[in-house]
Amino acid sequence: MFLGRQVPPLIPPTELTTDTRDLPLTAIRQLTLSEQIRDMLRDRIIAGDLAPGEKLTEIDLAKRLDVSRGPLREAIMQLTQEGLLVKAPYKGLRVRSVSQIELRELYSIRTALERFAFEEAWPHRTEAALKDLKARFAALEAARERRDLTASVEGEVAFHTWVYDLSGHGLLQDHWRKLIPLVQIYMSLHQNLHGVSGVFMSANAEYLKLAAGDDLAPMLDHIGQHMQQGMDEVYASVPAAAEQE
Repeated sequence: MFLGRQVPPLIPPTELTTDTRDLPLTAIRQLTLSEQIRDMLRDRIIAGDLAPGEKLTEIDLAKRLDVSRGPLREAIMQLTQEGLLVKAPYKGLRVRSVSQIELRELYSIRTALERFAFEEAWPHRTEAALKDLKARFAALEAARERRDLTASVEGEVAFHTWVYDLSGHGLLQDHWRKLIPLVQIYMSLHQNLHGVSGVFMSANAEYLKLAAGDDLAPMLDHIGQHMQQGMDEVYASVPAAAEQE
């Protein structure tokens, strides 16, 4: 049986502590074979084993993963809907391509959305909500210490998802969900370039501190600096333009 991972869903703040040993056990879901294959493929993409723009075929993937083509086809359909895979007439199947233009657009929209999310969420911060954020930070830190790239990327997404959860803004949450596959790819590129351990942890620690502070303005400034740093460090490693899908 394959053990796959999923991007943590948008959830309301919970009563958690910063010690990962105290994190509550979640219900174990029984995954279908296609869901297990989907999670395995997602892990391979995040880990960089399947590179952005890489062309894929069902026959080759079935051999590499040692699975039948029926559930594989269902998994591919799900990842295509998520945006991690692209299937186009006459061009076949490929991992989503990336480009410098798309990178700039991603970080500009992330900056705007996350600032707006904090403006919406700021009055709703509670002790329980801040414990939730600390727990997400602790889980991310634990993944980094294990040097688990996939869990680190998922942990980063969960950490930044907190403010969207807390905002209670449905349309804003929908926009963030749509960005997550692309965010995963760029986070994967960053971590493959710079390694898992310690990447952005000092910036995330400052993010955590400011999120619990009394002044919104420094938080908004930090988001801009945080996003700019991320873009600068990945920018030179991606092509100027993505292949036309």
